[in-house]
Amino acid sequence: MIDFKRLTKLKDTFAILSRLIDYPATDTFSSEFRQLLLNDGALSTATRGELLSLFDELGSMPSIELQEMYAHLFEMNRRYTLYMSYYKMTDSRERGTILARLKMLYEMFGVSEATSELSDYLPLLLEFLAYGDYTNDPRRQDIQLALSIIEDGTYTLLKNAVSDSDNPYIQLIRLTRSLIGSCIKMEVQEDA
Repeated sequence: MIDFKRLTKLKDTFAILSRLIDYPATDTFSSEFRQLLLNDGALSTATRGELLSLFDELGSMPSIELQEMYAHLFEMNRRYTLYMSYYKMTDSRERGTILARLKMLYEMFGVSEATSELSDYLPLLLEFLAYGDYTNDPRRQDIQLALSIIEDGTYTLLKNAVSDSDNPYIQLIRLTRSLIGSCIKMEVQEDA
């Protein structure tokens, strides 16, 4: 079951994480984004501190070095892809169905894709959670699809990345997975 109150609180956080996990632009690690993280009331003190530490670590690197690290990690390495359904389905027909369902989900909640990326791209999924208009929509349980794809994909990515677990991008993905998990309530089964 989705905790929509928590999901709504984290909208700004997901918008920032989307930018941080995407290919680094010149303004990705700007002081404005750092200030947004610093003032993010949806984060615990520990999580905020960890995010700011990763932000500062990545932001202190020269732009070309940061872009090179990102490309080697995610674009030239099949073990660490940001296409979340790839891990489970590779390039199967079933994956095509999931990509189409995600695209329809985005449109259903008012988010249009202004990118050439596939709909299961982690930064795009996070943007959807940040900007989707699902607050009072009766169909909002359909968002479980996006949350499940993020959970499954990040699980496998992190499992594959044990040897690179100290990489700040891998740590950002671990934090993202944790925040997504905090939006899911476990249903308690009562004994009969």
